[in-house]
Amino acid sequence: MSIKELFEAFSDPVRLRIIELFRERDWTPSQLSDVLELSRPAVTHHLNILRRAGVISCVKRGKKVICSLELTVFQEIIKFALGYLKEGKNEN
Repeated sequence: MSIKELFEAFSDPVRLRIIELFRERDWTPSQLSDVLELSRPAVTHHLNILRRAGVISCVKRGKKVICSLELTVFQEIIKFALGYLKEGKNEN
């Protein structure tokens, strides 16, 4: 995960909506496709970007792929932001 990948992941309204949905529960790509009214390839594209950024993880269970939110990435974002806050306080 890089900061660039995180910003890319959060830069699209569809991906932000997907992240909101993951706050409720885990999803399969097909379920997301139905809820978002997007094609399966479009959803897969967005999920791949989110997965590369470390925002979600996906595991295969039987014939289904189940994706879930990775909370550790949000902890890393907070640490990153707090680092900037500390640097700002040290400069004063």
